[in-house]
Amino acid sequence: MTSDKPPLPRTRWHTVVLVLMVILGMTMSLLMFFRVQGREQTTLQGEFSQRATAGATAIQRTIQGHLEVLYSLGALYTATAQPLNREAFRAWTQGPLKRYPGVQGLGWVPRVADAAREAALAAAHQEGMVDFEITEWTPQLHVVRAARRDVYYPIFYLEPLETQRAAVGFNLGAVPAYREAMQQALSTEEAVASAWRSLAQETGEQFGFLLFLPVYKSGLPHRTFEERRANLHGFTMAIFRLSTLVDQALHGLALGQMGLELADVTDAASRYRLALQLSDARRSSWTFPLRQSAQAEALRAGIHWETTFNVAGRTWSMLFHPLPEARPIFAWQAWSVLVGGVLFTLVCTGFFLWKWGS
Repeated sequence: MTSDKPPLPRTRWHTVVLVLMVILGMTMSLLMFFRVQGREQTTLQGEFSQRATAGATAIQRTIQGHLEVLYSLGALYTATAQPLNREAFRAWTQGPLKRYPGVQGLGWVPRVADAAREAALAAAHQEGMVDFEITEWTPQLHVVRAARRDVYYPIFYLEPLETQRAAVGFNLGAVPAYREAMQQALSTEEAVASAWRSLAQETGEQFGFLLFLPVYKSGLPHRTFEERRANLHGFTMAIFRLSTLVDQALHGLALGQMGLELADVTDAASRYRLALQLSDARRSSWTFPLRQSAQAEALRAGIHWETTFNVAGRTWSMLFHPLPEARPIFAWQAWSVLVGGVLFTLVCTGFFLWKWGS
C-alpha cells in the first residue's frame, strides 16, 4: 500500500535546487552586469576623451595664436626708432584685430614717472585726446583722477578706440593683478598674462585677462633686471575676452553635448571659472560661477577629461564633462543585461515549479 503524499526528502531536494537556481541566476546576472558596465564605461571614457582632447587642443592653439599678436606689436615698437603716434598705432592694429576676434583690444602702456606726468598729459592732448587724464579706481570701483605716485602705467593708446575709450588713461599699475603681471614680464622678458578680472569696459558679466610684453628704450641695454627696470620704456598690451576666445577656438568642431569648466588655477587671484555648455545644434552658452564649489568637484566623480596648460606664465585648467542630457543609447546595455538575466532566472524558476508541481 502506497501513500499519496510525496516523500519529504524529495520536497527538500526540490527546494534546495530552486534556491540554488535563483542564487546562481542572480549572481551570474550581477557579474555580467558589472562586466558589461565596466566595458561601457571604458568605451564611453575613451570616446569622450578623444572629443575632449580635440577641444582642448583647439583652445590651446587659438590662445597661442592670439598671443603672437602681442609679440608682433612688441617687435614693431622695438624696431621703430621713434615712438608710434596715435594714428600709426591705429593703422597697424586694424588688421590684427580683424583676424583675431578674441583680442578685445591692443594698447600701449608707457612708464610715466611722476615728474613726467604733466608732459604725458600734454602729449595726449596734442594728439587730440583733449579729455585725457591718468585715472584709477577707488575701493568702490569708481574712476577718479590718479593719486600721486612715483610711477604710473596708464593706457596711452588703445584700439579699437570707439569701444574702449573709457579705459584710456587708466593707471594699470594701481591694480595689484596687473602690476604683478608687468613686474613678472619685466623679470622674464616674456609676455605675461594677468589673473582673470571682470572687464570694466563690458556692460554685462564678462571676464578676461591682460597680456603684457616689456619694451625698452631704443639703444639702451636690458641684459640684467636692473638694466631692464632702469631702461623700461613701457609695455605693449592685449586685452582678451574669455568667452569670445573660447567660442572662436571651438567654432566648427563637432564635440556633441559637452560641458567645459575653464579656470586659472595659478593662485587665488582668479576667483571665477568659465562654465560653458557646448552643443552642435546651438551656440554655446556660458556663465562665470565661483571657481571653488561643490558642483565643480562633483563633475570629477563621473566621466570627464581634465588637463592643465601654460598661458603666458599662468596655469589654466580645462575640465570637460558630458551634459546630463547627453546619454548614449548603448549606455543602457548593462542594465539590459541585468534585467534580462533576472527575468530569465524567474522564468526558469517558474518553469521548474510548474513542472515539478504537475
